[in-house]
Amino acid sequence: MEGAIDVKFPAGSLVPKNETGALNFVRKYPDYNGTNVTIAILDSGVDPRAKGLEIVPGGDVKVVERYDCSGCGDVDTSKQVTAAPDGTIVGLSGRVLRLSNVMKTKCPSGEYRIGLKSMHDLYPSRIRDKIVADAKLKTWDEAHKKAMAEVSREVADFEAKNVNAQNLPLKEKLNKENLDSTVEFLNACEKKFSDLKTTYDCVLFSTDDGWMAVIDTTENGDLENAVHVQEYSRAHEMVNLDEFLSISINVHDGGDVLEIVGMCSSHGTHVASIACGFHPDNPELDGVAPAAKVISLTIGDGRLGSMETGTALVRAIIKVMELCEAGRKIDVINMSYGEHGHWSNSGRVGELMSELVNKYGVVWVASAGNHGPALCTIGTPPDISQPSCVGVGAYVSPEMMEAEYALRQKLPGNVYTWTSRDPCIDGGFGVTVCAPGAAIASVPQFTMSKAQLMNGTSMAAPHVAGSVALLISGLKQKNINFTAFSIKRALWNTATKIDYVDKFAQGNGLLNVEKAFENLINYKDCMENFLRFSVSVGGNGAKGIHMRQGLLTKPEEFNVSIEPVFFNDKYASAADKISFNVRLTLIPTESWIQCGSFLDLCYSQRTICVKVDPTGLAAGVHRASIKAYDSSCVEKGVLFEIPVTVVQPIVVDPKSLEYTQTEAITCKPNTILRNFFLVPKYATWAVLEMISADKSDTVGGKFLIHTMQILPMKYCKAQETQKILPVNSVSTTVHPFKCVGDNILEVCIAKYWSNFGTVPLKYSIKFHGISPLNGNIMHSASGIHRIDLTTLSAEEVLPSVSLKSAVMILKPSETKITPLATRDVVHQVVKSTKRTDV
Repeated sequence: MEGAIDVKFPAGSLVPKNETGALNFVRKYPDYNGTNVTIAILDSGVDPRAKGLEIVPGGDVKVVERYDCSGCGDVDTSKQVTAAPDGTIVGLSGRVLRLSNVMKTKCPSGEYRIGLKSMHDLYPSRIRDKIVADAKLKTWDEAHKKAMAEVSREVADFEAKNVNAQNLPLKEKLNKENLDSTVEFLNACEKKFSDLKTTYDCVLFSTDDGWMAVIDTTENGDLENAVHVQEYSRAHEMVNLDEFLSISINVHDGGDVLEIVGMCSSHGTHVASIACGFHPDNPELDGVAPAAKVISLTIGDGRLGSMETGTALVRAIIKVMELCEAGRKIDVINMSYGEHGHWSNSGRVGELMSELVNKYGVVWVASAGNHGPALCTIGTPPDISQPSCVGVGAYVSPEMMEAEYALRQKLPGNVYTWTSRDPCIDGGFGVTVCAPGAAIASVPQFTMSKAQLMNGTSMAAPHVAGSVALLISGLKQKNINFTAFSIKRALWNTATKIDYVDKFAQGNGLLNVEKAFENLINYKDCMENFLRFSVSVGGNGAKGIHMRQGLLTKPEEFNVSIEPVFFNDKYASAADKISFNVRLTLIPTESWIQCGSFLDLCYSQRTICVKVDPTGLAAGVHRASIKAYDSSCVEKGVLFEIPVTVVQPIVVDPKSLEYTQTEAITCKPNTILRNFFLVPKYATWAVLEMISADKSDTVGGKFLIHTMQILPMKYCKAQETQKILPVNSVSTTVHPFKCVGDNILEVCIAKYWSNFGTVPLKYSIKFHGISPLNGNIMHSASGIHRIDLTTLSAEEVLPSVSLKSAVMILKPSETKITPLATRDVVHQVVKSTKRTDV
């Protein structure tokens, strides 16, 4: 029987803002809605034509700059030509290009630059597939089906005439083979169809209003009907090359490089919509900071499937520096992109990121990654840079479950199962706060869709970036000084800790915008707002204490260096440095950590000794920290923390090589079970077995199984498996995986966040091993190669040999060193940079 129909759709949760107080903040302070704030989106490109990204309140353009930093859209236009008397030029394709009236009018000198570009590079991969499918439908299918029908009819006629196919004369056999080959050939062509697009001629010329480019989409030299487009920074002009791809242009190196800016995926537009989308006709769909403006910096390379490159990242950072130096301040960076780094806290890219924060005062917000639930899965940049980035984990609220996922019932708010977990490999905090990690927001026009659901820490980061834009907007209008350091410290100290949520995933808690603003106002005059505290552990410059190196049987002491670093430290006031002094109270959060209680800190590095005693800790992971408070004003919150993570492993019985969880553990949605094992020497694989203890449970549950080992000088994905598996009482779920002996293994079993019901889980893990004593690589000059094996226990071995790869040493035939182009050079500015924007 039908009940009452609820006609009020929870549209406000499609782009969630209530969970963090951002919605209440804008209602309370309607003028602090991102006005006078600019957010740089380092992503796959932002579509200025997408719904909500056209304008800001008041009608100005929202996306004020668009750059493709990847080089994917670069066109070499260094070749210059002069128009012939008949108004034509010869393009690099060899076609004769007839100049348009606009070109003749705006470029009376007749001097043009020419280039050639394959637009295939600029199309997102899914759009390429759609273009090929559409081209196949329009230009191929009809003719192909007609050909197949004709040859099939001929085959049928032949078989009708020749009933006895065994005794055919030679001529008829050849006819039959020809027909069969034709069918086979047509089927092969159907499978291998590809649309080979030709490249477009590009013409670039200078006008009184800046550069203009003409792209010959007609492919016949008729430039009157070709695409004409001006520089985006001057005209904010976007044009369509076809029904799928819209582009803008920039020009570099005095006209030698034409940069065609497209989008390599819909990701960047979705991110920008969450951060600052503006929907005047439907405010419920607004982003967090609807009045903020956007600078789109594409770091994803369409030629690499939208993966970012080091070159793209460096160019994006340089562009932000240039804009800041030119007086066009970038307030916030959102980077919902990243990979995993082999080395924590090192690398040139990380240094440049830190320079943007420390010298230019930009608040860098980054997604923590979607590689959980195992620990140490934080992606870059939070993992490689100094602790200057605001790392963000992904949270899902009951309202989001209802509006976005159409779940049949609401569950308690929690982090997503897959959001990456602390600590960083070097022990630092990678997650600062968590925020809503999903939205149904605007996407580019090429998707043929108004909005799409996307989830991930990629969606949580722009929520925080938009929230930071709200804070900065309010601080600017109230003429309150601030730095990136004070913003991050306020976010950390005011976040709402959720007791039942995984402490490794939420940072210091769920973002709280209103409390962060109050904190920034109440303590606006504190000297530490203009500096950060650099915490370094040991000689490797680790950001925290991380003990994960075997069975821990004795206490250890660590030297921890603490150094105050002023904003734009090189040019900071000498008087401020001389007068700086803070008297700290140090409080360990756990009794197994010991250190001095007080520290008097001036503008110099101090070193303290921290003793960690893990001998009384149970098997598992233990997280704590040493919190440093200003003894004269404890209520303003923590000035800095020294994170401590200790892993005490389970040592399995050397005879059975097995660990069994004998008592069933009740697993609800998002229940996470972590076990850490010291893998026996010579073990090479293990087998995890799981079963529901409820004999009547035939449905079971869905579990995300994540096994991981952190190996020396390796990133977290070097030795891992990650798989979603069903578990019930009907049959045992078996999951074999590789492992490395004498290293700690984490086995993480997590019931998926949206999987309803409870499962009483029993599980066991057993280690196996077969190892070659003298290597498994054969060198061609060695002749006979003997391999001796050792095993952990009795194993049945079936030897087989396969030649998988041949190693060849190639010597380069030519080497060349060329100077970097202007946009690849980091400019060294000697003047002082202001620490505030007011």
